[in-house]
Amino acid sequence: MIPGSTFHLRYPRKEEIPHLVHLMNLPEARGQFLPRELFLPAVMEKRLMDAQESREHMEFFVIADQADQILGRVFHFKTVPYFQSREIGYSMFTDEVRGKGIMTEAVTLLRDYLFDTTLLNRLEIHMNTENKASERVAVKCGFQLEGTARGAVFDRGRYHDILMYALLRDEWKALRDS
Repeated sequence: MIPGSTFHLRYPRKEEIPHLVHLMNLPEARGQFLPRELFLPAVMEKRLMDAQESREHMEFFVIADQADQILGRVFHFKTVPYFQSREIGYSMFTDEVRGKGIMTEAVTLLRDYLFDTTLLNRLEIHMNTENKASERVAVKCGFQLEGTARGAVFDRGRYHDILMYALLRDEWKALRDS
């Protein structure tokens, strides 16, 4: 468990995984920027179970409040085999918990955990160019804009551009030491 100020990050429990997949498929949980494509429950349940056995390809945490209710998720995964990096993904499951700084803190906790426990040199966050809330999270966590992947994602009948943010280990150390 990774403690935060009013919540903690923890691995999902086996018995929670079907409920977690249900939450991830709710339209309000997906928001306006995550793709509308739904997760196949059996496939996603297997992926989450596999993630608990090895963090080589993906590591998944739930964001749980002090009563241990699941508020959202944060995870990291290997993008391309030749990069010494991980991409961070995240989402909150309801509007009531959005805009309170929880995700910024959760991403900061995950960022610090990854740089403290791995040899990674680079973390990335990608988001739809219209997703200003996600962009604020990346900036507040010290990530720098590297560019735009034009027409990278197809969703809701059209292609969308994606902003690409990254943070290098030396930049993280400078943030931590300041």
